[in-house]
Amino acid sequence: MKKLTRKYFTNSLTDLESEKLLELLQKQEHQEFFKKYAKDYYDLNLTFQEIDLNAEYLAFLKQQKSFDRIEGNRRNTWYRVAAAVVLILGLGYYFLVWQRSTEPSLTEMPDNVITITLADGQVKVIEEDGNEKIRDNNGQVVGTQQGKVISYNGAVTTDVEKSLTYNALAVPNGKTFQLLLSDGSKVHLNAGSMIKYPVQFMKSGDRQVFLNGEAYFEVAKDTSRAFIVRTAHINIQALGTKFNVNSYSDDFTANTVLVEGAVGLYKTGTVFDKTVSTILSPNQKAAWDISEAAIQVDEVDVNEYIAWTQGKLLFKIRTFSEILKVLERHYDVTITNNYPHLNNIRFFATFDIESIDQVMMSFQSSEPFSYQRNGNHITINAVPKTN
Repeated sequence: MKKLTRKYFTNSLTDLESEKLLELLQKQEHQEFFKKYAKDYYDLNLTFQEIDLNAEYLAFLKQQKSFDRIEGNRRNTWYRVAAAVVLILGLGYYFLVWQRSTEPSLTEMPDNVITITLADGQVKVIEEDGNEKIRDNNGQVVGTQQGKVISYNGAVTTDVEKSLTYNALAVPNGKTFQLLLSDGSKVHLNAGSMIKYPVQFMKSGDRQVFLNGEAYFEVAKDTSRAFIVRTAHINIQALGTKFNVNSYSDDFTANTVLVEGAVGLYKTGTVFDKTVSTILSPNQKAAWDISEAAIQVDEVDVNEYIAWTQGKLLFKIRTFSEILKVLERHYDVTITNNYPHLNNIRFFATFDIESIDQVMMSFQSSEPFSYQRNGNHITINAVPKTN
């Protein structure tokens, strides 16, 4: 369910996966998970959407009548999923869901691809070895791609500065990507993540980006314009610094680790105030407990939290349940753990070029368990007892 939901919101569901998601959404527990994920996801985007509910309701009714006339069409699967989502989420989110359903060729988009959504809603597939220019709907070059990096630094003329326009980069599980923002700030985007950012920051005012997932930021210094990372639960403000943010919609905590400089953390929906906000110093981690709405600050080895930017996985006394989430995203697999004894056991481990099977066997050598792999799904069980 988690994997299909993530793929739904990154526009990478296949027809068969759309059918599967529709089937899963018949269950209450799956509906609750989908609702929470959707709320967190759209909290990052509603800032840029003005929704006329009456007009959209009429549009919905009109669209609903067309459902029955498109049986046999390949897009019918997607529309039925969108209709189910409407029933689950309510009209408040309908427009955003419907808008996605009507974007061209979404169901035909290849599986597990990096995508960029342009300001006009156009969705493009980004090839990891590609070299191309990113253009707006007027044909103007706003960015350039060279391999696994998209740069907006210096690619935009002053005409674009008249108003903020946004692009969104979505990276699926199993992949990472890099972004160079118009102010020179660097962003490393981890697997299963999405960032929404201005094509070009204004000359005055805050520099704001919106994150769902994990990213490492190297912020270009600008004392006149604060740099703010907005997530569903916390905001992180910096003037010039290096820090990692981990804020996935389906996790119970949101973490910020400071490598260099200083950042201030404050709750979404509030205004930054250095007298009451949580200020981090280098080598500190702030963990925001979503259910308790509480924050805890600890001293950490920052290398553990930024190793992924070098293609490595480093776990220093991390619980197995935490490790499994990282493995799922890094290797693009789903893992079902039927052996809860393992969940709170802590491991020290490091991996770089190992396959997922080699990783699982490494953990088996420390704590016995059995596992079966069926494609991209792994099931963990206790070792059968022998008589």
